[in-house]
Amino acid sequence: MPGNNQKRLLLEMFENLPGVSFMVLFRTTGDLQLAGWVGTVLAAAVCVTYARNVMRPQPILLGINIFMITITPLIEGLVLAGYRDAATLLIGNIATLVLMSVFVTGLILTAFAPNGFLSYQPSSTNQKRTHSVLLLIVCAFGVVWSQLAGDNYLVSLAVPLMVLFGVHQLLRAGTTDQQSRNGAVLACAPQQGSMSEASI
Repeated sequence: MPGNNQKRLLLEMFENLPGVSFMVLFRTTGDLQLAGWVGTVLAAAVCVTYARNVMRPQPILLGINIFMITITPLIEGLVLAGYRDAATLLIGNIATLVLMSVFVTGLILTAFAPNGFLSYQPSSTNQKRTHSVLLLIVCAFGVVWSQLAGDNYLVSLAVPLMVLFGVHQLLRAGTTDQQSRNGAVLACAPQQGSMSEASI
């Protein structure tokens, strides 16, 4: 039986699976329709785990998985309805649309979620707002980058997502370090008080 840390790691890998599967399938087969539907099914499975509280969504991946659920049915629906030009426009801007989905998700979470656009517990409301806004700014730059970087998804999509995840991890590490230092100070304070009382 896997331990708690192993379960958490497996769930995180599962949460990443829709986006990774889409990229791998599209790069290896060139079949956007196949890659899109596989990503849609996997993203729907991930969202079921969210709904059942099996795991808490990572905010960036939540935006990606919401996109994965909606984009392929939307494109297929437009094609069936005869709006091929609109479908082609969406296909040509996949990288930008993914990042826009993450941005909008982050905006909503920042406004309404207890932890904002963060997967960790911030130390204060001000820190939640500051860190969330910083991530939104990085995401907004990613949207602009995706428009300038061309059609290579590894450059237009993977690079800004890697930067976004990296900044998120950096902020999380800083918050954890700060909370650890504050906890150590609080733990030492009573001991110092006891020593002073004993000397009296």
